[in-house]
Amino acid sequence: MMEISHSCRAFLHKNGQVMIRVRWNNRKCEVGFSVGCNADPEKWDNENQRARYNTTHKVGGKVYVARDINNRISQFLECIEESFTEYGVHSQIPTTKELKELVNEKLGRIEKEIVVDGPIEREKSFREIFNDFLEVCSIERSWSESVHHKYVQAWNHLNSCDPDISLATLNKNKMTELKKWYVKNGYRNRTTVKQFRILKFFLRWIAANGYLVEQGVLNYKVNLTVTKKEVTFLKYKELLHFASFQFPKNKEYLDRARDMFCFMAFTSLRYSDLRALKSVHILNGKIEMYTQKTNDKITIPIIENAQKIIDKYSWYHSENGTIFPVPSNQKLNDYLKEAAELAGLDREIVETYFIGTQRHEEIHKFYETISCHDGRRTFVCCSLALGISPTVVMSCTGHSDYESMKPYIEVADETQKMQMEKWNTHQYKSGIIESLEKMTPAQLKEIYEHIRSIA
Repeated sequence: MMEISHSCRAFLHKNGQVMIRVRWNNRKCEVGFSVGCNADPEKWDNENQRARYNTTHKVGGKVYVARDINNRISQFLECIEESFTEYGVHSQIPTTKELKELVNEKLGRIEKEIVVDGPIEREKSFREIFNDFLEVCSIERSWSESVHHKYVQAWNHLNSCDPDISLATLNKNKMTELKKWYVKNGYRNRTTVKQFRILKFFLRWIAANGYLVEQGVLNYKVNLTVTKKEVTFLKYKELLHFASFQFPKNKEYLDRARDMFCFMAFTSLRYSDLRALKSVHILNGKIEMYTQKTNDKITIPIIENAQKIIDKYSWYHSENGTIFPVPSNQKLNDYLKEAAELAGLDREIVETYFIGTQRHEEIHKFYETISCHDGRRTFVCCSLALGISPTVVMSCTGHSDYESMKPYIEVADETQKMQMEKWNTHQYKSGIIESLEKMTPAQLKEIYEHIRSIA
């Protein structure tokens, strides 16, 4: 007797039909059966592949109880198992047609009543299933264009690795093959791990929607070394230098790019929020708006440096009410690199990363790496270095928890140096204040003039 390896899965079709998908012969053969009743998706237990205990299902004007639905599923599964056993006795693997006929015979029903021959999900290609995923999740999760692009990119990588990829051939070995493809093509481990995370979200969605995905695929671990990402930002003195730097008159676009960056550094706004900022968002010296990325409400006090930039662009008027002439993200990043180089922001940054097991190290000038997001990082790191509490900083940035702030807090060198310097400066400040309180106006004026001459 030959044991025929096969799998059965009960699931709900989009219209509520209770289906059973059967696969065998290394997934080369597949049949879908309708058990003859419908179920409410809200009352369906996807993990156990049954209607939830003691529930009533009203679908399409008909009423079904969980007991009857589950009994029908069990009846079909029993007939399917018996059919495979009979073919195994004769050491034969049934064709799809043969299995349909035998199950039909055991159930005592004609084929057209038990077999769904229409275009149901089981007949869709892997690409069509992916398109369904994009369509459904884009609506349900309100995906932005950038999020949509991430999943398309992950899909393209999978197809570049194997142009003939299908759900039937996707197994643990294929996942390892994909990992090797990333390494071979020079992707950093951080990117590879991220792309696998995106791919597995798609695969879990497939599994939750009635398709059989190997557990080894869903549980696959990439096991690649990933170094902690370097947090790049302008130090406090660098920020003030950049903010006041005079660019040539024939390079006004650099002046504008610098202002946009500094406004983000003085307020913590993301590029998307800077671009969307309108006069209605500014009230009583504060910015109040819902972020474009997370829809969280943020309230940010406008410091003097930020207000100067707002005043500088008071001449600007747009049809949609935005207050700044913000170029595209890519152009702004390009302009910032040119502006930062002219301003002498040439501090060296060491970047360490892995591709597979190979360790790499690169040294860049800051102006070579500066981008819009460094503005937000600069706000966080400088605020912490100036002694502003993480709680206050989080209220401005919209970070939801302390854990999300750790990458910034762990940029310890500059923060520690500025904080510990307070031990040195406090003794002088307290002594000066004490002496000032004893001085006459004439003495204070003399001291003031002296300070101006040496500061």
